Amino acid sequence: MARPFRWSFEKREQLGSWIDQAERFRRPHPEDLETLRVSAARILAMSDGADLAFIGRSPENFYDYLCGCFSGLEGVPSLSLVPFSMRWEGEGGIAAIPAHKFSGLREALEENGLSPARIAAADRPTALVDMIAYGGTMGALVKILHRMANEDGTDWNAVQRRLKIIGLKVRTKNSPNTWRWQQHQNWLDLIPDAVIKNVSAPAGFVFLIANTDDKVTRSFHFGRWDKDETGAEPPSAEQLRAMKQAAWLYDLGKTREERHRLSRLIAKRPEMKQAATRAMVSALR
Repeated sequence: MARPFRWSFEKREQLGSWIDQAERFRRPHPEDLETLRVSAARILAMSDGADLAFIGRSPENFYDYLCGCFSGLEGVPSLSLVPFSMRWEGEGGIAAIPAHKFSGLREALEENGLSPARIAAADRPTALVDMIAYGGTMGALVKILHRMANEDGTDWNAVQRRLKIIGLKVRTKNSPNTWRWQQHQNWLDLIPDAVIKNVSAPAGFVFLIANTDDKVTRSFHFGRWDKDETGAEPPSAEQLRAMKQAAWLYDLGKTREERHRLSRLIAKRPEMKQAATRAMVSALR
């Protein structure tokens, strides 16, 4: 079955000479880097100590940056980058996904720490983090977790109570007529107790990291779910540039100065009243 591979920037020996072969990468503009930092602080504060599961390729920069920030620290949430791409469910919905396809997706999700049984039994809640335009991908993932729980015999109520959703979205003017994605979903009845939060950012930044930036990982779409894939294929030129940027973000996050910047941003948030948030700030300091 499919085993999507991603290079680890903590274990540089995995990279060999790939990074050295990369073309010059686009170092983040200071304004974009500050937006990434501020948004990461908001995600951590809103998660209230939950383990963070970044969904798909769009949040890669957040994942690599925070992996660096959390490197070597004890008592901080776990971070995972979950391979998943599915904007539209197709005819018949999630129930119509063939068993061989669903089995491959299940294996990939479980290997990256996302399974109903783990969510229900974990010491911390799980926050699903992704860029959200209309909510299609997040809705599909929740329905997939629900199907997994039904097939496994896992108590879905125990799962949904432990879920949080943090949507990264384009910043708009706040008014009574503002379109809010979570008010237009037909799947929220599956997670009546789940906490839903949103982190907004300028449209240019959201478009950059969701669509324009090179990505380290290949899209794990429907066509790959049942493929027998092991190990890594030689990276493309785009992947090499993305790997160089990911390593740069990881190394930045590991610096004492960057951890202090992040901790100060979190400390300014109203969520500092939460014990888990205060503990995270202490760990970063």
